[in-house]
Parts: sequence; C-alpha cells; structure tokens
Amino acid sequence: MRFMVLLKADKNTEAGVLPSTELLAAMGKYNEELVNAGVMLAGEGLRPSSKGACIKFSGGRRALPRVRFLKGS
Repeated sequence: MRFMVLLKADKNTEAGVLPSTELLAAMGKYNEELVNAGVMLAGEGLRPSSKGACIKFSGGRRALPRVRFLKGS
C-alpha cells in the first residue's frame, strides 16, 4: 500500500515558505525512520497549487483553461 501526505494549502505554502527548523528536523527524523524500516519509497516535494494548472477532461477530450487556480479556491 502506498500513501501520499499532503498539506492543506494556506498563504505560507502557496508562497513557498518553508516550515520552521524544528519541524524540518522532526520531519527529517521521521523520514529517516521510515527509510530505515524499508517503507519509504520517495520523499520529493510538490510545487504549490498556485504554480499548477487545472485540466478539464470531458468525453475523451482534455482542455487546459488559461486560468490558473483562483485565490481562495
């Protein structure tokens, strides 16, 4: 079984603000424990949704609207 851990976006995550050094250290320790246990496959980060795009699928066709995610959506 695989899991993906996501954070709910807020003004800090959308701005790319990193967590505190204490939280980063705790996350690093936890990630190391997962790796040592053989259960962590990857640990890459994702970009903020403000850098993403919305793709619409309909009837086998796809469209990429020119509008980025709106503030508050």
